Amino acid sequence: QNPELEAQEKNTPAPEVKTPPTATPSEEPEKVRPSIKKASAKTMAIPTDLSALKAEINKPKAEEETTETTEEVNIRNTAYSTEAFEKAWKEFIDSDMLQPLERELLSGYTLENHTITVAIPNEALTLGFERFRSDLLMHMRNALKNDHIMLKSQIVEIEKGQMLYTDREKFSYLKEKYPALKDLQEKLGLDPEF
Repeated sequence: QNPELEAQEKNTPAPEVKTPPTATPSEEPEKVRPSIKKASAKTMAIPTDLSALKAEINKPKAEEETTETTEEVNIRNTAYSTEAFEKAWKEFIDSDMLQPLERELLSGYTLENHTITVAIPNEALTLGFERFRSDLLMHMRNALKNDHIMLKSQIVEIEKGQMLYTDREKFSYLKEKYPALKDLQEKLGLDPEF
């Protein structure tokens, strides 16, 4: 039962009983301790007054700017003719991605110094234009190989005239616009409401 007593009885030395040593945290083997990575973030002393804190925040970050890499971007600047521009514009209008109303929006535009201004009749149609605006801009830049092309919209109010509802009002308007229509009406005996 007790190894020392048994050893005395047999006159043999007692076997050593080994107890596992209790390790202190500083004596733990390196592989048992979790590795702690040192943060590479910069730390700054926290200023005690507000003006020093504002100065620290507004201080230029010269060190960070030097570590950033700048990539060279090739900007295309190919000259293009009015015919080439109109051809590229028509290609986009004839594409399958546009609805008939959107095609109508693109009928009125002006080009000045690589800036295309699309005339939009009212503000409600601006959202429709914005839906395909980026596609149109990328198409024009790629088709003409010029990255200086810009695209914007401008709301242009259409002159409001009298609304023509009946056939008689429409025919009267056309007679004023085309006087030869009046002669044709008299010769053929046309009645606009028939």
